Amino acid sequence: MLPKKKRLDLKREFFQIKRNGKLIKGRFFNFLFQKQQPSGDLQSQAFAFVISKKIDKRASERNKIKRLLSEAVRSFLPQVKLGVEGVFLVKKEILGKDFAEIKKEIEAIFKEENLLG
Repeated sequence: MLPKKKRLDLKREFFQIKRNGKLIKGRFFNFLFQKQQPSGDLQSQAFAFVISKKIDKRASERNKIKRLLSEAVRSFLPQVKLGVEGVFLVKKEILGKDFAEIKKEIEAIFKEENLLG
């Protein structure tokens, strides 16, 4: 699971990212993100995961997907540039995928948008 400092507060920050961010479409999820401008002192990365009941009605299945995504993103945290905030909007195609496939998709999106440092 991502550390609390690395998680977005969806209520407050999600709409700001939606308004100002960029949407990247992937096979298993869409990634909505923004890069903060350098402000000097404290800058970090933060991420959130949105998994609708349309994906799966069972909370246990949605939580499993969230844990897989969270762990995959956590493995890239040391490489992700500072100031990146993003929201993963999960698609139904993610059902049945394993950790390696999800991690590969995240890596491809991060590299495509030059988010890795």
